[in-house]
Amino acid sequence: MRSERDKEADLVRAAELIEFSEARREQMERGRQSAVQGAQKATARPIETPESHRATGGDQAGQAAVLLQCAADVKPQPVLWLWPDWLPVGKLTVLAGAAGTGKTTLALSLAATVTRGGQWPDGTACAHPGQVLIWSSEDDPADTLVPRLMAGGTDLNRVHFVCNVAKADGELMPFDPARDMPLLGERMAAMGAVRLLIVDPILSAVGGDAHRANDVRRDLQPLVDLAARHGCAVIGISHFSKGSKGNAPVERVIGSQAFGALARMVLVTVKEEGAERRILARAKSNIAPDDGGFAYAL
Repeated sequence: MRSERDKEADLVRAAELIEFSEARREQMERGRQSAVQGAQKATARPIETPESHRATGGDQAGQAAVLLQCAADVKPQPVLWLWPDWLPVGKLTVLAGAAGTGKTTLALSLAATVTRGGQWPDGTACAHPGQVLIWSSEDDPADTLVPRLMAGGTDLNRVHFVCNVAKADGELMPFDPARDMPLLGERMAAMGAVRLLIVDPILSAVGGDAHRANDVRRDLQPLVDLAARHGCAVIGISHFSKGSKGNAPVERVIGSQAFGALARMVLVTVKEEGAERRILARAKSNIAPDDGGFAYAL
């Protein structure tokens, strides 16, 4: 049989457990009430509108925050075109093809149409003539580019080659598309009416690894932003990668597939075997039909 001392010890432990349970219940109740009050305060706090939301993430000054935009506040805008359904304004178009298909010559022919307000290959008129900027690391302006522009009937007064960057101390440095896009944007803003920018090759606009998707997307973003900010079409010329014959045209663009993914339009050039005829076709489009094409000769 248990002694009186053991019974007294059991009663003491039982009393301690009851006291602990009561304290725990009071603590849980205080926590529940605090949570309810916090939820009520959060519900009562007004939701910021796009005009009033601030870059603050809490009560502490200088804390970063994610900003949201309500879809109801977005005003739909139509896609603008330099050449309807072929050259979108404010977006990147990649023009790719194998060597010898006349990619640069074709791009210069389109530039000629922009400078003189001529007709596009489908017979439609260029409704927004203006100035053209060209950066090329592969062809010399004097012996290659200007003669081709002249042959296409270009208004040479409206074509400008992107050459060098003048530093503050007067030193001249070659223009680097991967580094100097913001400076080019300043010149475009001062010029006005720049309708077309040609970058040849588009691969040079990537300062990192052109075969890594993250590098391509990061380095091409300044070019994409420049096109959107200044409302000009951008043609980035590229080659087909070796050994890619038989793949889908977009997948043949040299470098990472991010080149084709980031561009809203991908145009490709091919040469018919045993003939001089060449074909310009749409290989990818997020904003227009992605079929159809035109024959051309050099």
